[in-house]
This record gives sequence, structure tokens and C-alpha cells, in this order.
Amino acid sequence: MRRTSFAALAAVLGALVAPGALLAGGFEIADQGPRAAGRAGAFTVRADDVSAIDFNPAGLARVRGTRILVANRFTYANEEFRRASTLDWSDAAYGIPRLVNFDHVRNQLPFQALGPMLGVATDFGLDDWGFALGVYGPPGTASQRFPKDGAQKYMLVEREVLIVYYTASAAWKYKELFGFGASLQWVDLPSITFDLIINGNTSPRMVEPEKSRFDVENRITGSDRVNFTGIVGGWYKPWSFLELAASARVAPVHFRARSHMSVVPLNLELDEPPELTRDGKPDDTVTFSMSFPVKLRAGARYIHERNGVELFDLELDLGWEQWSVVDSFTMDASGLITEVMGQALEPGVIQMRRNWKDTWSLRLGGDWNTLPDWLSLRGGFLFETGATPKGYEYIDVMSFLRFGPSAGFTVRHWGFDLSAAYTYIFQMPSVVTEAEARVYQQMPGSLCKAPYTDTVNCSAHYLGQPAAAANAGTWLSDYHFVSVGMGYAF
Repeated sequence: MRRTSFAALAAVLGALVAPGALLAGGFEIADQGPRAAGRAGAFTVRADDVSAIDFNPAGLARVRGTRILVANRFTYANEEFRRASTLDWSDAAYGIPRLVNFDHVRNQLPFQALGPMLGVATDFGLDDWGFALGVYGPPGTASQRFPKDGAQKYMLVEREVLIVYYTASAAWKYKELFGFGASLQWVDLPSITFDLIINGNTSPRMVEPEKSRFDVENRITGSDRVNFTGIVGGWYKPWSFLELAASARVAPVHFRARSHMSVVPLNLELDEPPELTRDGKPDDTVTFSMSFPVKLRAGARYIHERNGVELFDLELDLGWEQWSVVDSFTMDASGLITEVMGQALEPGVIQMRRNWKDTWSLRLGGDWNTLPDWLSLRGGFLFETGATPKGYEYIDVMSFLRFGPSAGFTVRHWGFDLSAAYTYIFQMPSVVTEAEARVYQQMPGSLCKAPYTDTVNCSAHYLGQPAAAANAGTWLSDYHFVSVGMGYAF
């Protein structure tokens, strides 16, 4: 076994355990790794660099020698919500409600500079084996911030989700005919922040769609440091010009972040901030729950060679992700009580309904070895269905029908390679009417309970729904990703 391989593995292991070394996160959109990104993620079959730990660990069996990858993805996210005008029956004059119009709101943190992937792969001098260690975050947008008094405030004011995958992989192949591999992943959620406005009004039949005297900023911060999942994969090469492969994340990740909650009244002047208690004692602990899905990828790759040198390849991948595992994001504050102006408010269990559905994707991409061993150009195109069903659009994750092109290159010299890629993702706009909307203001103290038809405790103008709709309007989004990476092989 080579000492240099041990040294490389040790260096990456040091990065894995260094406190605060890398933070990345968000909900998945497009792909990690500059070579894969340049092919629009059509990399399940090719998977011949360190990023195989994520796409298809079986590909590591074909990595010869030792390879190091240091990469990063830069994100610019255009996310906009134009809330639909609504009637405010709480401010009706002579039975005529006031028409409320809202300003458009955009994500105030569109640029994010941190989306790293670090790793090392080595064969340890073994002909049929490959091993790797890596650390990276899921591709997505880690942070969002919107105006505290904006049209979106009853869904979200601020969100930050930092997730890191610590990964160890191994693969074995039989000659150049087939191979298998697996990645074991420790999934770390070092930090999560979720901030939204809830309406603390407990008065029967009072629904205020724009703002309430009892609006309270509800902020949670927490972490869930230990979760596990795994990726398995395989490839088969029946002919020199054709390869087939498949991989899967075999277990969902269910986060249960132990968190702390703070409540700040926005429109009341109080001598001191309200105190949170549980069983009569100061306590602010809550649990925030969300899930990441099982994923499947499968593909076929055509290889065109001349005199034993690969000139270009073309790969088509089909993907499926089980986002139906996400029924809601849940904040469990059972037993907590806060008192505001003599009015007890019990947050209870707040569910941010999602009702997500499974998604399907097609990715087509390939490389052209313009100058073999020196320069490769690549491109691709992806198409993916959205996870968000009509009426459940929510501003923290905009997952609609999306598509987009990508392009990239790799330059190689003296064992080093520099790769870069650009991906543009456009999502189809979504328009939600108030009749279609299924996301409502959070009013934990409301006496109006399901099925919301009690005319004593529910507003006659909102029968059948718990409060005013919060997500009616037009949703617009598109994304720009630039991935860069430096590799070294020896």
C-alpha cells in the first residue's frame, strides 16, 4: 500500500473531523461536483472521479492510483413571491371589506458562496478495488431571508439549513465487466434556523389576513448531529461501446432537531419579553422534524473510441426521488406556554403542510475529449418534475417543473486537472388562487378547529379553513450555479 495514499486519506479525514471545517446545505437542486454538473448530472454510469461517492460508488473500482478533489459550488437563487390581493373582513366598513394589496418579495440572500465537496479516492495498489473518503453538502440553497413585514411572513422570515455528508466508500470490480460499490454516510445537521410569524390572536371569528396586533415572531434554532444513510451502486459493461449502471440512496433521513424557541411580539409594547414555560418552569425546548428521501438513478452510456482512445461519450440517466416522505415540516412545542398581556398562548404542534409528491428526472449529457489527455468539453440538459402539488407552494423550497442546460470543461496537466461548469435551472411559474391555497396562517390559539365549520368560533367568511390563506399568488424562480474544482492524480 502506498504511503502517499495513506497521507491523502489522512488529510481528508482531518478535514472531516475539524470543528466547523465545512458547512453546506439546503434542499437538493441540480448536482454536486464540477464534472458531473457540466453534464447536467448525467454521471451515474461514468462516475469515474471522487464524486462517485455520491453518484455511484461502484465507479470507484475504476479509479486508478490516488485522486484528490477540492471543489465548490456558487449559487445565485432568484426566488420571488407575488401575493394575490385579498379581502380583509376584520376591517369591514358597513359590511364592505377592505381590499389588501401586497408588495412583491424576493429572497434577500440570493448569492451563496459555500457549496463544497472534498474527497480522496485510492486503489491502495489493488487492481480490482477502490476506496474513498469525502465530505460535502447536498446541492441546494442553504439560506433565505425575507422582510419581516413582507407578504410571505406567515410562511417564512428566515431559513438556514446546514447539512454535511461525511462519507466512506468502497468498491470492487470483476475485470472490466461489472462492479459494485457502497457508501456509508453520517448525515450531520449542525445547525437549522426557521423563523416565521404566527398570529397569536385567540378571539373567536377574528381572521386578519394582512397583520394582527398579536403577531409574534417565532424563531427556532437547533441541530441533529447523528443520522445515517447509505448509497449502493453497480455497473455493467456488456460491450466496449456501452455501459449500464444504477445506484440508490437506500434509506431516508429523518431529522429530529432538538431546538430552542424564542417568541417576540411585533406590535405590542411590553415592559419585558414574554417568558416560555413548561409545567410552570422556564423552558424553551422544541423539536423540529423534516425528512430527506430515498433516491434511485439508472442510466446508459455510449462510448465512441478510435484506436483505443475515447473521443466522446453520451449518457442518459433516469432518476426517481421519494419526496412523498415529506408530509410536513413539524415543530413540536407541546406543553410550552407563553403569556402576552394576560393571554396564554400555547404553540402546541405547528405543522407546515407540504404533501410533497415523488419526482422524476431525465438527464442527458456527455464529454468530448477535444485534446485527449489535455482538454475535455462537456454539456448536458436536465428535466425534472416538481415535488410541490398545487395549492401547497411554500416559500422555503420552491420545487416546480424545472429544466435547464449546463456546460463545462476540464484542463489537465502534470497530474492536475481544473474543472468548471455552469448550470442554469428555470422553474415553471406557479399561480395559486385563494380557493386553491392550502397553506394558512399559523394561529395556535384559535378556537376554530377542524373541520372549521363552527360558526360560533370560526369566521363566516373563512368557513372550511383554519385561517386566512398565506400562499395565494404567483411564484417565480430560477437558479444559476457555477461549480469549480481542482483535482490531483498520482
